[in-house]
Amino acid sequence: MPLDYGVLGKRRTLRGVWLGIVPAAAIVGTFLILNSSYHRNLARTQGWVADGPPCPSLSAAAYAAKGYAARERATVYDGMTFTRQFGHVMCADADTRGGAGFLTHPVCQYTSPTAIRIRTAGGEAFFEPGPGALATVSVEHGRAACAIGGRFTLFVDPTS
Repeated sequence: MPLDYGVLGKRRTLRGVWLGIVPAAAIVGTFLILNSSYHRNLARTQGWVADGPPCPSLSAAAYAAKGYAARERATVYDGMTFTRQFGHVMCADADTRGGAGFLTHPVCQYTSPTAIRIRTAGGEAFFEPGPGALATVSVEHGRAACAIGGRFTLFVDPTS
């Protein structure tokens, strides 16, 4: 025979669970938002995000007709081929917009490429920023984009 003398048991509620889940979700959400903005600002500060005008694009036939294919210099990065005719290239992974700092995409900067061909699993893209122009190319979600400008140079500023 139980010795509870008819006293009802403690009522179990989810209040304790909610008091743990809500603050934990708020902390994780805050971390994701701050992490995303930190990495996006870092990529912009380091010059991996170019705000210049888009590079003029070319067709495959125009690229071949101008003889660019004969003078290509290729760089393979993240399974993609980035080619140029002249100058130098430097590549890095930059944070993908909306990825909260967890997703990246390849970005390459050129010192003076004249023309650029990007070969990905999804196809090829051709750009002609011109001789002497800095260019920044990014491949986000399988789509290549090129912008005139960037920070990559081979010269060191003695005043900085």
